[in-house]
Amino acid sequence: MTRKWLNSYVEELTLQPFGSLRLDCPVCQKKNTFSVRDTGYERMYNCFYANCDTKGRTGKRLTTSNATSVLQPIKPTLKPKPKDVPFEIPDTFVPLTRNQKALDYVRDNNSYRAYLDNEVDIMYDIRQDRVVFLVKDDKKFVDAVGRSLTNRKPKWYRYGNSSRPFICGNSRIGFLVEDCFSACSVFIFSVTGIALLGTNLLQSHINVLKQYKKVVVALDKDATAKAVELSRKISQFVKCSVAFLPDDLKNLKDEERERIIRKYID
Repeated sequence: MTRKWLNSYVEELTLQPFGSLRLDCPVCQKKNTFSVRDTGYERMYNCFYANCDTKGRTGKRLTTSNATSVLQPIKPTLKPKPKDVPFEIPDTFVPLTRNQKALDYVRDNNSYRAYLDNEVDIMYDIRQDRVVFLVKDDKKFVDAVGRSLTNRKPKWYRYGNSSRPFICGNSRIGFLVEDCFSACSVFIFSVTGIALLGTNLLQSHINVLKQYKKVVVALDKDATAKAVELSRKISQFVKCSVAFLPDDLKNLKDEERERIIRKYID
């Protein structure tokens, strides 16, 4: 299987001549199944997952510019930390309006208003069939997270290496939620939605939360115990409370969602 985008992906990996890497497959997303080996003049790659036929080579050849690095002794180099790796929007991302199913999915999950008001950047991944939310830091794109529109695993896929949460809104009162849809669903009520993209609280999350006047932890209904635990940690840095929800915020009707939000911010 030879794909131009895949060859470009392999060529851009940080890998010394004659070195090798083992990482998650960029095609099937299986963990630690994708092998890349540098022969000194080309890179060979292969996914070892039984149902994935991804394999190939980049086709690089010795040139005047790379021959020196191939023939000289290898010197140790420091790989950039994940946060230092710039995020580039993949060619497979297209405007959300290009796919009606994706657009309807955004509407059904109460996120269309935030998209329509240009409060968030949402796209569609034509290769993975995902609704994609772009993650920003100081107005720059640093990552993207995609929700599968099929039974494709994982359900949520993070494209980059940033640990920054997804943020929708600019109020100093933040609602800490699990996913991007829930974050977008609270925006219309003049609060900021902050999506952990999971339930784990990282130091990078705390650094963001410290900027808010108040934080309300509003995880999905099945994670109430986790919400209480997070609230105790966050309370050390900023005023914080827990919202006990009858259902996930993105699933609630506007009237019910507004009632809950007003209850915890007034």
